[in-house]
Amino acid sequence: MKALYLLALLLLTGNLFAQQASPQTRFDSLAKAYEQAGYHGVILVANKGTVLYEKGYGLANFENGTRHTPETVFKTESVGKMFTATAILQLVEKGKLQLTQTVRSLLPELAIRNSETITVEQLLKHTSGLQSPWDHPGWQFKKDYSRTELERIITEVPLAFDTPGKEMFYSNSGYYILGWIIEKLTGTAYDTYFQQQFFGPLKMHHTRHLNDTIMPAKGGAQPYQVISSKRYLPMGTTVGPKASPAGGWLSTAKDLYRFLLALSTGKLLQPKTLALMQTANGTVPKDSSFRFYAFGLETYQNQPIAGTALYGHNGGGAGFSIDAFVDKASGTIVTSCTNLYQNSRPIAMNFLSMALNKPVGPVSQSFTVKLYDLLDSIGMETFLQNEKDYFKQLGIQVHPGVFARFCDALRQAGDYGLCTKWMALARTYFPEEGYLWVLSGENELSTGNKSGARNYFLQAKAIGEKRNDQRVTSLAEEKLKMVSE
Repeated sequence: MKALYLLALLLLTGNLFAQQASPQTRFDSLAKAYEQAGYHGVILVANKGTVLYEKGYGLANFENGTRHTPETVFKTESVGKMFTATAILQLVEKGKLQLTQTVRSLLPELAIRNSETITVEQLLKHTSGLQSPWDHPGWQFKKDYSRTELERIITEVPLAFDTPGKEMFYSNSGYYILGWIIEKLTGTAYDTYFQQQFFGPLKMHHTRHLNDTIMPAKGGAQPYQVISSKRYLPMGTTVGPKASPAGGWLSTAKDLYRFLLALSTGKLLQPKTLALMQTANGTVPKDSSFRFYAFGLETYQNQPIAGTALYGHNGGGAGFSIDAFVDKASGTIVTSCTNLYQNSRPIAMNFLSMALNKPVGPVSQSFTVKLYDLLDSIGMETFLQNEKDYFKQLGIQVHPGVFARFCDALRQAGDYGLCTKWMALARTYFPEEGYLWVLSGENELSTGNKSGARNYFLQAKAIGEKRNDQRVTSLAEEKLKMVSE
């Protein structure tokens, strides 16, 4: 721990260290700091077509000790939405598609609600009101679904809201539909189209379907969740055989770099079309600082790095977290792939900051690991007696997501009793947050307490109706069906 602290301090000493050390040395020091803090993955930094740094750090396989190399393949999850959005905009460029066209006009056979009003533009920027296939109670991650089965599942999942365009709600179902639009207009399967337009020409030779329900034993990153400093869990339960227009492609840090390089240098889209993609047809906020989801791109202005404008995409799933971003002004690209269930964006942003000669943030363990270590040391009862001080000590800013994320860690670890106490605390902090009541009910279901679960789901439904939160209301209703069966 002392060595890690000193290394982190060295990284943060600013310009003096930056001036005295070579870029390779500085990047190596940062990668070493992340490995010592318990992170595992591959990082690539490039500028204007030149790779400045590419390195694997930590373990691809915890069980046999295999280390990461730059060639390690990962499930890249939602990063693949960039492929789908780019393909859609290529069709717009060719005059085969308009952003204002509706789902019904393009796919009249698809019987989803509001198909007559949901537009291509709304699908691209997640304002359609559709949710995700895995919000269906019968979803199986390891099954290779047919188009007919997917259409039924997407149709049966309740809407997040009734009025398309009302707000942004992240929708994987919307990207499945965009993939079907690509197939309809090109006469080619979406994966074949991607191979012809992106993977082949750009030499993305590692990007493909997994075609299995486990990651490759050779050259593949195995997925994990680190619970505490002494405990981890394999997380292969959501590893499925096929990627989709919503993501899930097997790929490498270098392949993702090749895609972003081509996108940012006009090889895939004309400059005006790329600008359309980055601004979501001019609907980007006018604020000096923002985070905004455009057309298949996450965009940032003056955050999380001051003085920058970034675009790219994150991909997160059970056991993987991927980031691929471009700095518009300098053309610097960073791709970060980790085989951990976590928020990995600070890793990518710190390497990008270092490449831009900007201040690098602190390197530390994830808050879930720090909190679990603390509870292992002092126990939940002691923690609850003075939790505000402990939150401050660990540097945790309390919000509903903190409670939800640690609840997930507790349940993954099978610590349902601790989770009951944790969620009781969550409800005292955020009594009107309906989703926390849903999570409380799910935890009770895990213990077999259907009666307790039902009470929590009823309260979540009441909160959803009171706050006109259609998603929470629908989710609570679905859960109530489960406890009544």
